[in-house]
Amino acid sequence: MNLQQSKNYPAQLVFINGQQTITNSLIVADYFGKLHHHVLRKIETILKDAPHEFTSNHFWCDVKNQQVGATTRDLKCYHMTKDGFMFLVMGFTGAKAAELKINFINAFNEAQKRLNSTQHPFERQRMMFTWEGGKIVSSQPIHDDQFVTSRDKLVQYMREPRFLSLEQLLEISEAANQQIATLARLAEKQARLR
Repeated sequence: MNLQQSKNYPAQLVFINGQQTITNSLIVADYFGKLHHHVLRKIETILKDAPHEFTSNHFWCDVKNQQVGATTRDLKCYHMTKDGFMFLVMGFTGAKAAELKINFINAFNEAQKRLNSTQHPFERQRMMFTWEGGKIVSSQPIHDDQFVTSRDKLVQYMREPRFLSLEQLLEISEAANQQIATLARLAEKQARLR
């Protein structure tokens, strides 16, 4: 189903991530009928021209590995808040663009209403989307304490200041130190047996 045909389903345009309602450049490109690299170029111009205080709060980049034929390439995607989205689409003109902007604004407002009406923090819903050829092919909810990453990116994510709390980092550090000690003991035993 094309996102443009599903305007009554704001979760496909906007989703809740923690305490924010967000969308991303792939969804915007698909919904507005634009090429994704054109939307990326517009966002990167915004990042270059607009104040860093604004852009750092409303845009962030995510790079995912994507299989294309026999090769793997990185697929860059920008996530954005409602304010980032509004800044991005200000330049989209015409009657159709106006209608699509209104649909997106309504989707953000609906998602924000759901977020605001949540009494318990675990009632919020984060979603993981699977993309093929620039289209969403599946989605599934993920809990606040879950994340999906590759082993290669795990260390990079752990170094990000807001990704894990101090308590979580200490817990991971303790588990890693225990595993290192266990592996060191095993290596020492194997060395003695040789």
